[in-house]
Amino acid sequence: MTFAGWSLAQLAPLVAVGGVAITGLYLLKMRRRQVRVPFAALWEQVTRQSEARRLARRLRRLLSWLVQMGLLLLVAAALGDPRPEAWMRPPATLALVLDTSTSMDGPAGEDRSRLDAAMDRVRAELAALGPADRAVLIGAGPRVEVLAPLARAPEIRAKLGPIAPRPGEADLPGALALARAATAGLPAPRILVVTDGALDDASVAALRACAAADDPPCAVHTVSGPADNVAVTAFAARRLPQDQQRAELLARVHNLSDQPRDVQLVVEADGVPVARERMTLAPWQATRQVLPDLDALRGRLTARVTGADGARLPGPTFDDVAYAVVPPLRPFRVALVTDGTDLFLDAALLTLDEHVRLAAVDAADASPNHPELTQADLIVVDVGAGPLPDLPAETDRVVFDPWRHPDARFPIAKGRDVRRPFLTEQDRKHPIMDRVNLADVNLARGTTFRLEPGDQALVRTLGEPIVVLREGTPSILALGFDPRQSDLPLRVAFPLWLANAVEHFEQLRPGFVAEVRVGSPRELSLAEVGLPGERVTAVEIEAPSGRRARLPVEHGRIRVSAREPGFHVLRALDGTLPGTESHLAANLPGVRASDLRDRLRAPDAAPLPEAAFAGPPPAPFPLTDDPLWLTLLLLVAGVVAVEWWTYHRRVTV
Repeated sequence: MTFAGWSLAQLAPLVAVGGVAITGLYLLKMRRRQVRVPFAALWEQVTRQSEARRLARRLRRLLSWLVQMGLLLLVAAALGDPRPEAWMRPPATLALVLDTSTSMDGPAGEDRSRLDAAMDRVRAELAALGPADRAVLIGAGPRVEVLAPLARAPEIRAKLGPIAPRPGEADLPGALALARAATAGLPAPRILVVTDGALDDASVAALRACAAADDPPCAVHTVSGPADNVAVTAFAARRLPQDQQRAELLARVHNLSDQPRDVQLVVEADGVPVARERMTLAPWQATRQVLPDLDALRGRLTARVTGADGARLPGPTFDDVAYAVVPPLRPFRVALVTDGTDLFLDAALLTLDEHVRLAAVDAADASPNHPELTQADLIVVDVGAGPLPDLPAETDRVVFDPWRHPDARFPIAKGRDVRRPFLTEQDRKHPIMDRVNLADVNLARGTTFRLEPGDQALVRTLGEPIVVLREGTPSILALGFDPRQSDLPLRVAFPLWLANAVEHFEQLRPGFVAEVRVGSPRELSLAEVGLPGERVTAVEIEAPSGRRARLPVEHGRIRVSAREPGFHVLRALDGTLPGTESHLAANLPGVRASDLRDRLRAPDAAPLPEAAFAGPPPAPFPLTDDPLWLTLLLLVAGVVAVEWWTYHRRVTV
């Protein structure tokens, strides 16, 4: 014990003088008041009884003297400000980084989660801090957040509320960067990371770098638990290209354990079971299930994995369910770049399906930045005698007679010019040529093409390709003749061939709509989620928990960052149809969020060195909440109150 206030040399004279004064006051004899009485014999009897109690009175006075001396010593000790030796060490700063990712909801024992075990270590660290120490608690979930700002340990314990795992993976690189910034320039900083070790590669690398650094020193404490788990790690839906009213589902189920599992996958559409698949998964096996030909009118889909008998599987339940939304029937945007002289082409495009949205662009106005061309899914180019315009670099296109001008810039090289070509061969197995017969079409002129590896010749003239398809980014369908210089537009084959071509390019678009991953921001167009984008400046997103947020719309696009899995409602706040709603599915970020193994100690994952791990929990610090001098003064006040009460109760008189 050390005195931080007055020293013993300063307190000794005070105690001596105070003790002499108190003793002198007790040695003073009380002057008795003389009273005349009419009958002396009565008072002689009273005096004899008082003499019998003289010894008890002396004892009371001695006890009262001892109490006063005790009060003097307590006041002197309070002036000295006594502190344990540990209180006199230099102050320290502790940054606690707590893993709050999804895996921390996994089991750590009977009726305890890994986060519960991690909080035990956090509380032990806070209890070991001295009165001059400071700490900050940082949550490392999908988003880094300060759970308790830099303060003394009692203040943190008083403000620390319930902490729940956040869906998603831990952002330890960001959390460690914040911890270093929070402790920079403070005395004796150190960092302690509390995690279960179920981390991605970036977090493991960040921990390895933190443990290797000496300024500030960094240690890791891991909480363990059973790692067996079966999870739905992917779930998506798409409309069938050949029938937009039907849907196809893709689900991936992963057995993340050392034991084989008999499971069943149940798919519900708007709460109605539509599919049930039973399977046996070997240890660490992932299986991909495709469920074809489902009704696309039921938009919200849920996939749930259970035991073969419907029982709950071992491990956590947060990844036993996944969500998907059948994508809306989005219009397929076709832009026609034309000089306006081919009315047959205009009429053929206007007869396409209702979901094909056609926009015409004058050839003189066409440019890579034209709004209709930048938003188009397919560009049809028929400019007659004019030159080929510049187009957006990555948009698919159909081009008629690209080599009319010898100096044209076209990626498929020219073969040769042909007068009155005959269409002698065609690939009838290709979808674009389905039910199309071009055998007796009359052409005035044309050009052939030189093929490169991967190019497909759909139509040939005496062995030379005259209609070529090149798939890539962009995909190009090139016809080596001008429809105006043929009788093709007068035949049934022309609108049929054009409809096949548009359908082919439509099917090249990504089929399955990738679900939004929890914790990872993603940019989406309003058309992708089925909302009208005309003049919409803001949308509202409502999470499954009911929490709402407002999202700005820029050029018909929004940036979504889901914080919880489930179905989110997107609602247009303005525009031509305010209040229009659409649904968006959010799922956990794949297999890494469901793999509960400790990658920091696994021998096959380049584990951390043993020196990087923290030791056992520290011992609690003595009397951390209040200074001892305040306790001593409170004790003095309590003794004075007791003596006052006993005096007035005639106990110490």
